[in-house]
Amino acid sequence: MNRLLPLVLLVLYLGACRPDTPPPNPTFPLVDTLLNDLAYGNDPSQKLNLGLPGNRTAQTPLVLVVHGGGWVTGDKAEMQFLLTGLKQRGFAVVNVNYRLTTNNPDNYKMQLDDLDSAIQFCFRKADYYTFGNQKLYLVGHSAGGHLSLALSYTRNGNGKIKAVGSLAGPTDLFSMAYYNNIAYGTVLTTYLGIPLLPVTPASEQRYKSCSPQYQATASSPATIFFHGALDPIVNPDQSNFLHSRLGVLGVDRRLISYPLTFHDWWSDNTKVANTLDELKNWYLAHP
Repeated sequence: MNRLLPLVLLVLYLGACRPDTPPPNPTFPLVDTLLNDLAYGNDPSQKLNLGLPGNRTAQTPLVLVVHGGGWVTGDKAEMQFLLTGLKQRGFAVVNVNYRLTTNNPDNYKMQLDDLDSAIQFCFRKADYYTFGNQKLYLVGHSAGGHLSLALSYTRNGNGKIKAVGSLAGPTDLFSMAYYNNIAYGTVLTTYLGIPLLPVTPASEQRYKSCSPQYQATASSPATIFFHGALDPIVNPDQSNFLHSRLGVLGVDRRLISYPLTFHDWWSDNTKVANTLDELKNWYLAHP
């Protein structure tokens, strides 16, 4: 009996040290789903909505939607129609809020960092919710268009961003056209931390370095532009000039101009449907 005691104790010890068998990974139901206000960071502004189509698979691509508001205001609720429409067209869609312009030393970097964080948050959840994390598409309106382009042109080292869309987005913050509008000059001074005027080497470098017009290279992702021909907020030339530059660089691009249209066209169901269909076709054409 005493000879068996050490063996019994060893068996009991090993049994106590063995970790419990982990439960099987839960499977999120493959039904049409909308998850609102998921936190991807500690700041109250770092929230996102995630839309998942019912027919998704592990290869369903993700689209990031970025709201506008001059970098200082706005909310993802304004872009929920893009989430809904692209989800209906078969994409997983994340509609993101981000920290707005503050006295942060670098608001531009802060906002790109937030978009990066939201993307990584979603990619970490891809297996659980069932969608792909090997490719990404972006679209944003106004300031969100600027951020979508800037992120795609400067933070795509892994090549996962396949295409990007800009809806009336600023592309050249150095453009003198902005400074006919005193409000824009004030916003950009706060946003970029330095006034453009009078132009100095430092201010020129800062404004150009944060502008997709100067960030674009031959390896930039395929880009589609949408712009109202009568836009009084962001001059249509902001899309026209970058569209032309991408052509020189050999980057696939497309420009859609809506006649008799101002800075947005969300109340026009025909134009909204056209935008959604064109985005879908553009994304699918760039796998």
